[in-house]
Amino acid sequence: MIITLVIVLGLVIGSFLNVCIYRLQKNESISKPRSHCPNCKHQLKVWENIPVISYLLLRGKCSNCNIRISLIYPLVEILTALVFSIIYYFFGISIETLLLIIFFSIIIIITFIDIDVQLIPNNLLIISILPIIAFILINQSHSHLNHINGAVLLALLFLIIGYIGKLIYKVDSMGMGDVKYAGVIGLLLGWEKGILAFVIAFFSATAIIVIMSMYKKLSRKQRIPFGPFLSIGCFVAFFWGADILNWYLGFYR
Repeated sequence: MIITLVIVLGLVIGSFLNVCIYRLQKNESISKPRSHCPNCKHQLKVWENIPVISYLLLRGKCSNCNIRISLIYPLVEILTALVFSIIYYFFGISIETLLLIIFFSIIIIITFIDIDVQLIPNNLLIISILPIIAFILINQSHSHLNHINGAVLLALLFLIIGYIGKLIYKVDSMGMGDVKYAGVIGLLLGWEKGILAFVIAFFSATAIIVIMSMYKKLSRKQRIPFGPFLSIGCFVAFFWGADILNWYLGFYR
């Protein structure tokens, strides 16, 4: 019963996150006006605004102008429900769960804004620090210094990578948004899991670039946002990082 409620909550909040993703990148209010079709401005009725179900009922099209609705909308809703379910599985009904729901909701917004416009808003990064600090103070699974070291190490690592990339390619290969985002992730994870998150992000990005290049979907000058891969690395390292590190270190024992 509780997991069903968690899934429903995730779908509903995922619908709200879609609004945030679309409007924040355009510097629009997330509360006004009501949800509407971006093409014809048709205001959505209640039955048109039910997470996932409305998309299926409308067959992925606006009921007024028949323009195609992006598949990203139901995907964000399903992804949010999945993330909430995993958080609940690990932490149950707790303050930690609430703080992680807030943090990873912000992460989802950051991820899809970066995919759309290759930008990581500073205000979202600042807001995301608040649930992290509260989580660290409540959970205390690592020393506070470990989290601070993680933030400094990851931010510095990305800053160095960006500097080297600029020397080699003569263009900014790593934006300051990525540097600051890496620092935020390092603050949550600490330095050990932070390095793991970086490795996961690097290899997942490399895999996507190789696949896109094979199918000629990527030009040499095309930039790939790194934020989404950092988000993947953060999520995997946070929940399964200890198991992965223990498995890896087991080869050297």
